[in-house]
Amino acid sequence: MDTREDRLLALVGLLSAGLITVIVLFTLTWLSDVRRMPSQPSSPETCLPEKTQPS
Repeated sequence: MDTREDRLLALVGLLSAGLITVIVLFTLTWLSDVRRMPSQPSSPETCLPEKTQPS
């Protein structure tokens, strides 16, 4: 009977650790995205390389 309880406790511990890991990773990703400055909407012209004038 003890082995069944030990397995259940180990499974609950692993699932809890996985859930905590996912929550921490999600929070860190969200915080790093929130701290980033919002960029100005770019037009297609700003994505093109600058044209150089022939000399």
